[in-house]
Amino acid sequence: MREWSRAYKASTGKWYHRLYADQQREYSRNRYRELPHWRIRYPEAGALADARRRMRIELASQTEPIVPADVHARDGWTCQLCLLSIDPEVAWPDPMSASVDHVVPLAKGGLHVMINVQSAHLGCNSSKGDKIIEQLKVIKFP
Repeated sequence: MREWSRAYKASTGKWYHRLYADQQREYSRNRYRELPHWRIRYPEAGALADARRRMRIELASQTEPIVPADVHARDGWTCQLCLLSIDPEVAWPDPMSASVDHVVPLAKGGLHVMINVQSAHLGCNSSKGDKIIEQLKVIKFP
């Protein structure tokens, strides 16, 4: 394949994948022009999504303030999702950096209170997303 690709470049003056990438970009531009953003197509759904988001933010702001250092100290600097230790020296955006995870996610109606948060690696927290722990597939290590 590499030889064919080099021969194609020698005969045409450009790499083959660039042509494909340009075609994909043009297709995406045309599709975007034909199909506008979902908020434009469905304004009612967009308004409902905005209202739900505003409500979650409002509920979260009315609860007690959470200090991440207190959460990590309470949990012994251990990720509550993978049960590995968290290094406090690792800085964001490293996947092994410390983050605060909501046990019951705010998107599912959880509150931003100390009993609903736990320590987690940033990567573990991102992988969990807005799922509740019982919904996750538990992986057992030997």
